[in-house]
Amino acid sequence: MSEQISKGNIRKYIEAWSGFDKEISEENNAFSVKLSSADKVVIITMPYEVGEFFLDFYMGDSPIFSDWYEIMEDPLDDFMLYTEQVVRNFLFHEVRIRKLGWWIFKSDEIQYSENCEWHNVFTPKT
Repeated sequence: MSEQISKGNIRKYIEAWSGFDKEISEENNAFSVKLSSADKVVIITMPYEVGEFFLDFYMGDSPIFSDWYEIMEDPLDDFMLYTEQVVRNFLFHEVRIRKLGWWIFKSDEIQYSENCEWHNVFTPKT
């Protein structure tokens, strides 16, 4: 049986993340986690019981991208591992914002470079 989404279970995973600077705070029934390395920062807001994560990406003091996703039916451990991978993709690789689409259907995608190839920061590694 997989773990429930709860304050204690989410905090357990956040505290286990390592390899970058980390500040955890609590406010309004949510964790706010600031993860940083060099001049890059990711701030993740995680409401305790909802399973939605809101991510803000910064280069220096400038915000460059924001997005969110939700846990859906994934086990909590897989979801937290995925979230840590997103953070590592951003913090430890060269990144860029890429315009995709055409005309009024354009959107932005945050990408990282690995092995001379660009990948969406949010695409799970297989």
